[in-house]
Amino acid sequence: MAIRGDVSGLEKHYLLDMLAGGGGCILEIGCGDGRLTRKYAGSAARVLGIDLPATLPRAGAEPLPDTVSLAAASGVRLPFPACRFDKVVYSLSF
Repeated sequence: MAIRGDVSGLEKHYLLDMLAGGGGCILEIGCGDGRLTRKYAGSAARVLGIDLPATLPRAGAEPLPDTVSLAAASGVRLPFPACRFDKVVYSLSF
C-alpha cells in the first residue's frame, strides 16, 4: 500500500532530521513521483532523484523545485562516480 499523506508531519520531520548538517548534493534512489523529494528539497543545495522510467513524473505532474533534477536510472548500478553525493535517500524502494 502506498503512503499518500503525512498529516502529522512526522515523515517530513524525520527526513529533515536525517539530512541535517549540511545542504549539499543529495541522491534519492527510487524517487518515484517525487512525493518524498518535495518534503526535503528545500534543505539541499541540489537533489538528483533516480528511478525506473515508468515511475518518474509525467508531463503535467506537480512541479518540483528548481534544485531538483530527475533521471531514469537503476539503483542497482549507479551511473555516477564514487563520492559525488553528500547524502543518499533510499526509502520505500523495493
